[in-house]
Amino acid sequence: MSSSELALPRVSLLAAVLAVAALAGGCFQPLYSDYTTSTVGGSVKTALRGIEIPEIKGLIGHYFRNELVFELDGGAEPDARKTLKLQASTAESVEIVTVDYANGRADSAVLVATVTWKLTRQDSSEVVSSGTNSVRVPYERSAQRFATVRAARDAQIRAAKNLATIVRGQIAADITS
Repeated sequence: MSSSELALPRVSLLAAVLAVAALAGGCFQPLYSDYTTSTVGGSVKTALRGIEIPEIKGLIGHYFRNELVFELDGGAEPDARKTLKLQASTAESVEIVTVDYANGRADSAVLVATVTWKLTRQDSSEVVSSGTNSVRVPYERSAQRFATVRAARDAQIRAAKNLATIVRGQIAADITS
């Protein structure tokens, strides 16, 4: 069998794969496009901007709310018409990972942050989407107390940002029609 005989099936297989990929390419639509419709009316972008988020207790709740408002609105002027309401609560715990046995002090820790949320319609209180999400954020602990406090605060901020991104994506996927 010559090399030209082997090349023909490979070329035809490659052409078939490219043809299938080209046909399937028209089936996909970007999630945050202006033309992607939502189950709550309008586009997904408009629906995300129409979510009201009341204050959430706790430091992680505060940072989570601020990040989520920015993720949903994109920093734009707030709309007067809010059709959905997000209710959320946060919880956090710290796991000690390594301990310096000479001092008996923890060298590093992992912050476990959890948010439980529910998205409802303003007019009917019908649940549109809900979920519970968790993230784990490691940080170093130091012999200097204030350095450890600042590292823990930075971990809380990183956890809130990660949770906001996860929740925004889940909400957008759930309200896409």
